[in-house]
Amino acid sequence: MSGRALAAVLATLAAVTTTLTGCSADHGDANTLRVLLANFPANNQGQAVYDDIVDIFHESYPDVKVEADFVPYDNLNAKIATSLAAGTTYDVISAGVGWIQPLAGLGAIGSLEDDGFSTEELEERVYPSFIPPMLQDGELYGVPIVANPRVLAYSRSAFEAAGLDPDRPPRDFGELVADAEALTQRDADGEITQAGFDFWAKPSSYRQQFVAFLGAAGGTLFDGTEPRFDGPEGVSALTTMRDLIADGSSQYGYQNTAQTSLVTAGQAGMGFASPYVDCSDGEGGIGAAKCDDLVYFSLQDAQPSMFTGGRIASMGAQTELPEAAAGFIRAMQDPATQEAISVMDVGVPVDKAAADSDFVRGNPASTYAVDHLDTAIMEYGGTNFLEFRSAGGWALDEALLGQTSPDDALSSLADLSRTRT
Repeated sequence: MSGRALAAVLATLAAVTTTLTGCSADHGDANTLRVLLANFPANNQGQAVYDDIVDIFHESYPDVKVEADFVPYDNLNAKIATSLAAGTTYDVISAGVGWIQPLAGLGAIGSLEDDGFSTEELEERVYPSFIPPMLQDGELYGVPIVANPRVLAYSRSAFEAAGLDPDRPPRDFGELVADAEALTQRDADGEITQAGFDFWAKPSSYRQQFVAFLGAAGGTLFDGTEPRFDGPEGVSALTTMRDLIADGSSQYGYQNTAQTSLVTAGQAGMGFASPYVDCSDGEGGIGAAKCDDLVYFSLQDAQPSMFTGGRIASMGAQTELPEAAAGFIRAMQDPATQEAISVMDVGVPVDKAAADSDFVRGNPASTYAVDHLDTAIMEYGGTNFLEFRSAGGWALDEALLGQTSPDDALSSLADLSRTRT
């Protein structure tokens, strides 16, 4: 989205916020639950997962119809702005972790405290790091459904070939940069044949990787609505990322044809990977031997850090069907639903009860991810978080490509992220 288009959407959302008290939700059919599902694929898989959720919901609410909109994240702002302006608001909104505070601030979603949900119950079900992103002004505004970690992995055989200890992952940023340089291989013409470190990111898509490095440096994105990523921890994180690219250990913006993690594909010695790897020898699998060669670890400098996104479910602030909306959210929390969405989103169930399930333990990447959710670093902030989300990609790229210093890039981004505080 261009800066001008983003500004127009944000202006629309801000204007809508001031008129919400005079609007009433228009459901058309008063017995129809309207659901907005961000980033649900509009294909057979997405439809099947949605149908299963509806089937679980109908066990308790057989007479309530469900009307769903599937929308990409890039269109979520505009979709919600249009619905708020028209008074045709949603009863349930499922989005990403970082959307709770912005949507709550806009009046699009409401507190769950009076609808059978509580922070205390959630603390029993999920890992502690998932609680703060669900809160607005101390109240529960959403519940996590699925975690989407990005783990790190390295090739044991690549470490051995580079003269590195295959049982010793890098323990700080300095070791990470040095190991990546040692792992980088080039042909006679100087072309990289094996990247030392793979960010697994397209151009202008290094935002989540920055959050992981920021967490490892001991930093945080926001304190309430105040940006904190421009402090010394953020500068250290972004400088390390820039150094990996500047010395040629990492190829800026490079992805293979399948857009898969290079370390999983055997094209990098170390890098980011998904919390699922197909270890089969069939089509799409990397084979048992390659699976056994991968070692998973977390970024670390001041502290261990594993970037974790995720899917949340929340209730529309203007819903006239709060009991049914709560029922639909409960259907999304169902263990079977969590597994189905985990497959679709390439994630892992967020409930602690799923930690020992066959679904989690049947895969080495998901096993590592779930075992380290206590070090999850998430991308969220205050009501102005979307400014960081929208502008972060190009701002970080300027520093990664040496066009500006990490300090200046983060300072400018922090100033932009204060525009709606």
